[in-house]
Amino acid sequence: MSLPEERPRPDLAALRIDRDDEPDVRSSFPIMKIVVWVVVLALVGVLGWTGYQRWIVPGNAPLVETTVVKPTVNVANPPLLSATGYLVANKQSKITPKISGKVVRLAIDTGMKVHKGDVLAVLESTNVQAQLDEANANLGNTQREYDRQRALWREGVTTKALLDNAEAQFKAAKARVEQIQINMQDMVVRAPFDGTIAAKNTEVGEVISSVMMGQVAGTLPAGAICTLVDLNTLEAVVDVNESNIATVREGQPAEVSVDAFPGQKWRGVLRQIIPTADRAKAIVQVKVKILDPGDRLLPEMSATVSFLNAARSDQELGEKAKIWLPASAVVDGKVAIVDEKKQIEFREVTTGDTRDGRIEIKSGIKDGDRVVTEKVEELKQGQLVRLGES
Repeated sequence: MSLPEERPRPDLAALRIDRDDEPDVRSSFPIMKIVVWVVVLALVGVLGWTGYQRWIVPGNAPLVETTVVKPTVNVANPPLLSATGYLVANKQSKITPKISGKVVRLAIDTGMKVHKGDVLAVLESTNVQAQLDEANANLGNTQREYDRQRALWREGVTTKALLDNAEAQFKAAKARVEQIQINMQDMVVRAPFDGTIAAKNTEVGEVISSVMMGQVAGTLPAGAICTLVDLNTLEAVVDVNESNIATVREGQPAEVSVDAFPGQKWRGVLRQIIPTADRAKAIVQVKVKILDPGDRLLPEMSATVSFLNAARSDQELGEKAKIWLPASAVVDGKVAIVDEKKQIEFREVTTGDTRDGRIEIKSGIKDGDRVVTEKVEELKQGQLVRLGES
């Protein structure tokens, strides 16, 4: 009898879990937690520092009074008020013929100077001449009939009614001739006053309709031959705020400048305050007459008017614009500039004349720089400041 084959026993040791090879999760958790907290605290610190620099530091920065540098003149006679507007000619006209017709001659061009009575344009008069010839023929017939009836009346042959009728027809024919002669004269368009042709609105061969026909018939648009302006009557029309209107008065001297010619000034006088205000804009328009406009100023140019206590002298008008600062803005030959970051930057400057508490700056700063005007000695280079009134 054979013995049963002995089976191998399973190795129970192989089923044992080796815990030495597993990562220790509990030991790594505190490290990750510390890292997260460090990052959070760092972010809080950065945000806090940013907020401090953005809100706390500027709020504690000193308040300084500044002015923006702009070259000016005549600081001894500073303007009381400045206002902007545009130039207009007080005397100007759109020249339109009284009757319609085709332009056969044009004696003008843009920019041409003309005198009162000069021929500007000539309209075609063929039809009007034919009407005049017919009217003259009719006038001759009615005059002969009137003379005949008058002779018969003296002889006692005709009646008073026939004589009166002949006389009425004669006068009507005469009036018709005179009217056509006036129309013939109106075919020649002349300048109503001395001036300059600002705009030419037609050419030879175009048909120009009269204002009357354009308004009554409604079919032909009224056309202008040209626009005539008297440049000697140029004035500046500017807007003055309601709150400042009490500062100005009619007859007040003024100084006019235009953007087209920087550095040049013209004398002016306040001619009229328009007796109405603009409710929406809260402004009142005033008109300033330019006393000696010359040939360079033109209508519709942008203008700035400075209202003065006293009229400018020739020397003041010819004085070039300079940079003037309050004397308190210059300390030991330096001025304090506020840059775009609202930090102080000291610059050395070269000074010139002193006038009425102001000092001329020849070099070191430029137009548009913002300069501290008071307590400059208390500031430091790179210091953050807050801006007061400009």
